[in-house]
Amino acid sequence: MVSLFLLAGCERESSLNVTENNTTQEANLSLAKERLNALIKEGKLVPKFGSALAKTAPGASNARAGVQSSIWSKTADYTYYQSLVQRAINPDDYECGPTEIDGYIPPLIVGWTSSDFFFYNNFGDFAFLEAYFLDNTDGGDSFGTNGQFTNVTNRVFKDLKRFWNIPTDIQIADAHGTIYNNVPLVVAMIKEFFTYGGGPVPDDIALDLALTLQAVFGSPKFHYFNNPLLTFNAFASTAEPAYGLPKKIVMGDGIQQAYADLGYSDVATQAILAHEYGHHVQFAQNVDFGNSPEGTRRTELMADAFAAYFLTHKRGAALNWQRVQEFLGVFYSIGDCAFDNDGHHGTPNQRMKAAEFGYELANQAQKQGQILTSEAFIALFDAELPALVAPDAD
Repeated sequence: MVSLFLLAGCERESSLNVTENNTTQEANLSLAKERLNALIKEGKLVPKFGSALAKTAPGASNARAGVQSSIWSKTADYTYYQSLVQRAINPDDYECGPTEIDGYIPPLIVGWTSSDFFFYNNFGDFAFLEAYFLDNTDGGDSFGTNGQFTNVTNRVFKDLKRFWNIPTDIQIADAHGTIYNNVPLVVAMIKEFFTYGGGPVPDDIALDLALTLQAVFGSPKFHYFNNPLLTFNAFASTAEPAYGLPKKIVMGDGIQQAYADLGYSDVATQAILAHEYGHHVQFAQNVDFGNSPEGTRRTELMADAFAAYFLTHKRGAALNWQRVQEFLGVFYSIGDCAFDNDGHHGTPNQRMKAAEFGYELANQAQKQGQILTSEAFIALFDAELPALVAPDAD
């Protein structure tokens, strides 16, 4: 009895200690959040990059927009996917929705507090900062939280390089939410990408922020670093020799996981990657991306056509068109009716028409087994573009 009493007493004391420790940790985290929130609102902790392109990110905070501005000015599709997340988080922003993706995202933010949104909006893209600026080695990347998309990503990337007649010096990089669990790396990134009071970020401030981000994004609300919203993106970027940045495609875990969860794991990675590689075809052929809704719509619809051509061509991915069409119906239904926005990708109908155009070209090529050159494809696409974007009231 005495032994049991002592044991029970020890267990109660241990339980109390754990509770006290958890309470203390929560209190410390709360204080850290308040301090960091104040530093940003007071303008002491700011991104090194200007926020001139903040207007291209609907719903994004100035701090977040600023730190990403150099990415947005050098990449295709980065801002687009960010705007989709913001639209789903803010239902009043629906343009052509709601859609399956608009329905998929809200459960991922259940229980988020204003503080959680603050840290997500200001510091939620470190995975892409690392992938774009720092991951410049070729090979060794994994895709998916458990590497589940690695084989298909690498295989399709290899096939795309073989398929299109452009230089193949393109790298593919992964983006994982678990980056926030690497405190030394996050500290280095904070010191690299932010300033404090106009000068370097002090070591203690950088460490305080890194530990706070680790606690916030390592919580159950963020699926222990694996909430798809931390990596819901894919984009293509040009080379920047002055900064040692190669041509690149970045594939986030989150966007691949989202479509896998919706039942499209057999086609989603291929389609997303083929679209981003299509932008590299455009880079190689000096296609003018323009800086207008019409200019962006042209390049995005062209990338859709490139993707469908590769996906269904027998010397490409050789996927079943019906299955590709089913996925694209969901992929394109995320919609884009922002006709006056420079990031306009085309309406869902226009995007599907562009994909059908690519499929028809692939279908016609089956008899000859030939692959059109990218130059020939672009010429055919541009000739068809007026029909693709013609009003379709039906």
